[in-house]
Amino acid sequence: MAVIIFGNMEKTKIIGVRGDKMACYNCHREYSQNLILQAEYFHIDYIPIAHHSDRDVYNTVCPICGFRDFIQTFRATAMLDQTVSKEVQDISYLAVKKDKKLYDFVAMDNLTKEQIFIASNVKKGMIKSGVRLRGAKKKDIIYIV
Repeated sequence: MAVIIFGNMEKTKIIGVRGDKMACYNCHREYSQNLILQAEYFHIDYIPIAHHSDRDVYNTVCPICGFRDFIQTFRATAMLDQTVSKEVQDISYLAVKKDKKLYDFVAMDNLTKEQIFIASNVKKGMIKSGVRLRGAKKKDIIYIV
């Protein structure tokens, strides 16, 4: 007897930094927002079979505080055409080593060279999850020893 598991599952895809600068509703800082797509799939045994494109949800994420805001699909498709290259991105994420396994998590504004403190005395895994929460990828972290 075989057990077949089926249903709907949601996948999150980080698209990256897109569009013009927008002010965050939470921290009121003005940066280019990260774009995230949350797509829903029908699955059989956790293998995606069919994509429900009418259920796609786009969110913009503040690179500083991680506040997610819903964005309409037609605005998201317009933002997809506006790519911001890595060299001109506003924010870099720094992990400054303090102790053997503890770091300070800092976001650095590349334009004004302002360092925005996010968290203190956190482990490397917490920094990685914090960067993903803010819509960036783990490879974007700069480690300072």
